[in-house]
Amino acid sequence: MDADAAQVISERDQLWTSLWTLRGEIEQLAQGALDGSERQNQLIQVLARIVTAELEFRSCAETLS
Repeated sequence: MDADAAQVISERDQLWTSLWTLRGEIEQLAQGALDGSERQNQLIQVLARIVTAELEFRSCAETLS
């Protein structure tokens, strides 16, 4: 594994670890407790970006395999 790949994996792991601080809010969204607040809208957008980045990461990882 080269240094760039190790850096990407490290950053990815840090991102997923940081989500623990939002776990309560994420669980509320998962249960359908939507209130339409700006906070929830921002969280939904962040989660969508994370999922998109993860899908891209996995797509690139498969290509390199």
